[in-house]
Amino acid sequence: MAKATVQYTTKDLRELGLFVEVQGRTDNDKTRQKALEEIQRRMDDPEDDTLNRESFADGLSTEDLIMVEPPPTDPSQENEPEVIQAVKAIATLAGLRGSLEEAHKGAAELRPVIEALFSPEPLTPEQMQQAMDKNFSKTLIKFAEARAAHDKFLPTAEQAWELLEPMLPKGSKNSESEMNESETEATSPESKVPPKDAKNGKKTATS
Repeated sequence: MAKATVQYTTKDLRELGLFVEVQGRTDNDKTRQKALEEIQRRMDDPEDDTLNRESFADGLSTEDLIMVEPPPTDPSQENEPEVIQAVKAIATLAGLRGSLEEAHKGAAELRPVIEALFSPEPLTPEQMQQAMDKNFSKTLIKFAEARAAHDKFLPTAEQAWELLEPMLPKGSKNSESEMNESETEATSPESKVPPKDAKNGKKTATS
């Protein structure tokens, strides 16, 4: 089975049609760090002329990375059972939702500064510093990309949940456990012993 991978590019690399591919299932800090290490390796490789020390004159961080949308599903996967495809879709949604939540936290912290930009009042020194910081736009772009990726995939995940939901009813017990409980009650020794007479301890006849 081929290992799952995640592809990244950057604003500069996208213009060149280049991207880096690393092992992983979802976009997270770990895969982004791997992508940075791969970019660094290519920059240091004298035989790789696609990147060099001047490729990122302003520096490069994990926030500069842009996740590349995965290609269309391989036709060979069409033979997979629908339930497996549905589970994979829910797993993908989980990763996208996690990335969105993380990106939202950072963007939400910038809301006061954004609101101040629309105010006629002068920006405070702190607001000015935040607005001019290069991380200001990077944080908002990261949130926008995470939001777009999540919303784009959501319809696919919703279809998957329509298939899975009936298989996972709310509050249902494990059917095998219920069956075992029924069998235990039916074969319990106590249920087969006739009741004793309360006075003399003799067993009473059953009707």
